[in-house]
Amino acid sequence: MELFGFQVSAWMLISVVAMVLFYLYATWHFSTFRKLGIPGPAPWPLVGNFIELSSGVQYKEMEWYKKYGKVFGIFEGRQPVLEVVGPEMCMLICVKHFTSFYNRRRLLLESKPFNHALTLLVDQNWKNKRNTLTPAFSGSKMRSMTPIVNRAADTMIRILGKHIKEGKTLQCKDFFGGYVIDSMSSAGFGVDVNSQEQPDHPFVKHIKEAFSFEFFSPVLIVLFLFPFMIPILNWLNIGFVPRRVISYLVNLTERTVEMRKKQDPSEKKVDFLQQMLDAREVYDQYIKENEADEDENGVQLVRDGKSDTHDFHKGFTNDELLAQSMVFFVAGNETTSTMMGFLAYSMATNPDVQEKLCTEIDDVMANYDEVTYDAVSKMPYLHMVVCETLRMYPPVVRFDRQCNEDVTIAGIHIPKGMIIAVAVYAIHHDPKIYPEPEKFIPERFTKEEKEKRHPYAWLPFGAGPRNCIGMRFALLKAKIGLVRIFQQFTFEPCAETEIPPKFGNNGFLTPPNGVKLNVKARM
Repeated sequence: MELFGFQVSAWMLISVVAMVLFYLYATWHFSTFRKLGIPGPAPWPLVGNFIELSSGVQYKEMEWYKKYGKVFGIFEGRQPVLEVVGPEMCMLICVKHFTSFYNRRRLLLESKPFNHALTLLVDQNWKNKRNTLTPAFSGSKMRSMTPIVNRAADTMIRILGKHIKEGKTLQCKDFFGGYVIDSMSSAGFGVDVNSQEQPDHPFVKHIKEAFSFEFFSPVLIVLFLFPFMIPILNWLNIGFVPRRVISYLVNLTERTVEMRKKQDPSEKKVDFLQQMLDAREVYDQYIKENEADEDENGVQLVRDGKSDTHDFHKGFTNDELLAQSMVFFVAGNETTSTMMGFLAYSMATNPDVQEKLCTEIDDVMANYDEVTYDAVSKMPYLHMVVCETLRMYPPVVRFDRQCNEDVTIAGIHIPKGMIIAVAVYAIHHDPKIYPEPEKFIPERFTKEEKEKRHPYAWLPFGAGPRNCIGMRFALLKAKIGLVRIFQQFTFEPCAETEIPPKFGNNGFLTPPNGVKLNVKARM
């Protein structure tokens, strides 16, 4: 074949055309931020800034913030992502202009049944289920769950005593992880697994396998680099969680639901699963009481016992029950155990703070027979210590929103479909907001100091209507566990303690080597 006076083989021509098409595919969106006048690091074809992020999301975001300012653009594969590193811009996106950023990022991976999880739902469907679940995290519900948490804490204290007698170094990641799994399995699924003493329990193994995460997992690579293959993954029912794990958890949920249906009403539990089952019962009762097709305004209510055009949530299917229970774990398992580990580390490396915390706990608990919701609410210094731990070591270093309409905010045009990532770690370590950000100073969170700062300068649980729904329970179980520990024990560094601690590089701060400390009985 002759082309422009040169002899070219058909295979050579096909190869050249294929390379050109691949290059266009790999770089097609890379002019997005240049057209919007937004600075940012140069992307590589196909992978964008993905490889740079893999070395540590929190470090790269801080580096880019210093170089490009509070708003800059990066690429996760071919996907443009607008990075925000400022409390004011965060407030505008997550609160004041919430209707333009209603949803979180949609991965388009069905991954049943987890596609029903609250964090992945969109628009009115999300709002309905969020409103239905919110009462489960009220103050009264938190009070009712404290006995469940304390039972898990009883086991934790007993095991900690054994550690001291045996002279063992404490691996905080595993130790606190067991406590959190036990408290959350009871409060979430209504299942008593005692993982602290039975680490090989099937539930524990499946939960850990469900949340094992690798930055370069094949599924994640497909999502970011080859999104056109997502329908194939959905057809094959391939997701982040192995199917054998899903089958186990589905069967467990179905068995538990059936048991709950048969139990005597007087034996009804107060856990998270029961809250969702009650929502289903409320809807079933609603159907029975509204047999007519129209209400007084002529609006269809019920047809064949199924249709409901009113803004009334119909309870939860078994898939939805499982999905919400699992997201309950996602939101509170790894994150809470990580926070407790870093708090123990901070106490070990700041003994003056630890002494002050123990004194407050002793003073307050002199008026209580057990650690309750009301007791921990009267410990302001404990709350300051927790807040400072979450500032220095936010378990999730960023969160995102997706723009659902063209909008201009603070002079920046944001097109429909754009992903917005709020860089939590970078905001928490901005010296302009928190002087000497690498120092552990709980007094940053006194009422007076907080009033000096922007209200969205502390973001470990996100911001706005789509913040973490389980925040209150996460703080409650962490505080109860910590109070129980500091009533009897203190922490010290050991030869294996990494100072400063090393962080994970997959978007979570979970330390890859854990946090190792010595534990001493208080005198």
